[in-house]
Amino acid sequence: MKLAELIDQIPYRLAGKPKFAYLEQTVQTVSTDCFHVDGYSLYVCTRTVLVDGHDMALAAYEKGCRLFLAQRSLPLGEDAAVMVVEDTTALLAELAARCYRHPARQMIVFGITGTAGKSSVVELTASLLRRSGRAVSTVTTDGATCVKSFRPHGNIVPDGAELQRILREFAQAGTEFAILELSAYMLSQKSHLSIPFTAVLLTNVDESGEKAMRYGGAEGYKALKASLFEGGAPFWVLPANFVDMDTGACSGRCLTFGEGGDYQVENAEAVTLKSGFGTKADLIFENREKQKISIPVPGDFALENALAAAALARVAGLSVEEVAKGLSDLSPRGRLECIARWEGRYIYADTAYSAERLAKVLRILRSRTEGKLTVLLGSVGGRTRSRRRPLGKAATTYADLAYFTADDPDFEDPAVICAHMAQDADPDRYVILPDRRHAIQRAVLEMRPGDTLLLAGISGEDVQLIGGRKEPFMTKKLVEEALALL
Repeated sequence: MKLAELIDQIPYRLAGKPKFAYLEQTVQTVSTDCFHVDGYSLYVCTRTVLVDGHDMALAAYEKGCRLFLAQRSLPLGEDAAVMVVEDTTALLAELAARCYRHPARQMIVFGITGTAGKSSVVELTASLLRRSGRAVSTVTTDGATCVKSFRPHGNIVPDGAELQRILREFAQAGTEFAILELSAYMLSQKSHLSIPFTAVLLTNVDESGEKAMRYGGAEGYKALKASLFEGGAPFWVLPANFVDMDTGACSGRCLTFGEGGDYQVENAEAVTLKSGFGTKADLIFENREKQKISIPVPGDFALENALAAAALARVAGLSVEEVAKGLSDLSPRGRLECIARWEGRYIYADTAYSAERLAKVLRILRSRTEGKLTVLLGSVGGRTRSRRRPLGKAATTYADLAYFTADDPDFEDPAVICAHMAQDADPDRYVILPDRRHAIQRAVLEMRPGDTLLLAGISGEDVQLIGGRKEPFMTKKLVEEALALL
C-alpha cells in the first residue's frame, strides 16, 4: 500500500523537507516497535507508562525506517518524512487496519472487558465454539491462539498495531470467530479502535481496587471500560445487577446475565466431580429454556463466567443443548483448574496475581477442603513489587500454610522476592523455598488425604522467566513426579 492511500484524509503537518517522494513509498507494516521496522514500515511514536516512542525514533531510523508519525518534530536525517499529528495513539489502530486491509471484517469478533474473569470467559466461549466445529482464535493477556497454535505475548500486551497484525494472522488462518480479551491497559491505548465487534461483554467492574487507582480512580476506570461499548456493536452482554456505568444506549440487543437476567442459574449446589470440586445448577437461557449443568470449577464466580460464555455462545448460534453439554465438560486452563487428584488430595492451579483474587480463591477452596489448605506462590521479578506484601498476607490469612517461592523471577533474586512477601505474613504460617522445583515437590509430599494445594500465580505457559530467558518448566509433570513418591 502506498503511504498516500494509508494516510488518506488524515490531517498532518510535515516536519522538515524530505528530499524524496514520501507519499509514493510502499508501506507493508505499521509498528510502534522501533526494533522491528524496516524500509517498508511506518513507525508510529506513541507514549505508554513505560516508554515514549518519540525517544526511540532514532533506533527505528537506524533500522532503515524512513516514515514516521509523531506528535512533534524528530531529530532525524533529511531522508526521513515525519508527519506530525495531534494524537498518534488514536490513529494507530486505524492505520494498522488500513495497512492490513481490515482483517477483522473477515470474521466475527467478540470483545470482552472487566476487572476479573475476562480470560475465563474468553476460553470458555472459545471452547464451546470449537466443540461445535467453529474455527476460533483468541487473544488473552497470556498470548494469542491462532486457531490451534498458541504464541505468548512479549513483555507488553498488544497495542492497536500489534492487535491488527494478529487479526491479519487470524484471517489468513481461516478464523471464523475471534474472541479478544481487552484489559484496561489495552483500552487506554485504544487498541480496540477500528474493530467491528459483533458482541461486547463486561464481566464486572471493581472500582475500589488497585487497577482503578491506576486509571484515574473509580470514574476514570469505569469510563475506560465503557469505551468498549462506544463502537455500536449489535449485541451487548452485561451483568444483570450492574447499572453504575454510563455505556449509553444500546443500538442493538442487550443481554444480561446473573440473578434477574436473561441468563441465570437456579438450584446451585457444591459437588465433587471426577475432575475435582465443582458446581451443579439449572441454567436458564434467554428463551426461558432450562438445562442442567455440572461445572468442573467451584465457586459462584465460575457460574457467572459460565453464564457470560453461554450468552456469547448463543449469539454465535449454538443451541441450548450444545451450550449446556459444553459447559459441563470444560474447565478454563489456569483458572481454578484441578491439575491433579490422588487419594483424596486435590491440587489446583489459578493465575491469582493479586491479593484480592488470591483471597477469593482460597476462601472457595477452604469451603471444600476437609483437611489442610496450603498455597504455593511467588511474584514476578522486576515489577509488581507493591503486590508482594498483600499477597503474602492474604496467603497466610486464608491458608493453613504458604510456600513462598520463585515465579518468573527474571533478573531479580527469588530470595529477595520471597522476603518481600513475608513482611506482613503470619510468621507461623509460611516457609521460604526460593527454588520452585523444590518448593512444588515439598508442598506435594507434605499433603495428606483430604488436603488441598493451590499453585497460585502461574501463567498459562509451561515456562519460567529466568535471567531474561524463558526456561521450560512443566508444572504438571513435576506434580505428577512428586505424587508418585507418596
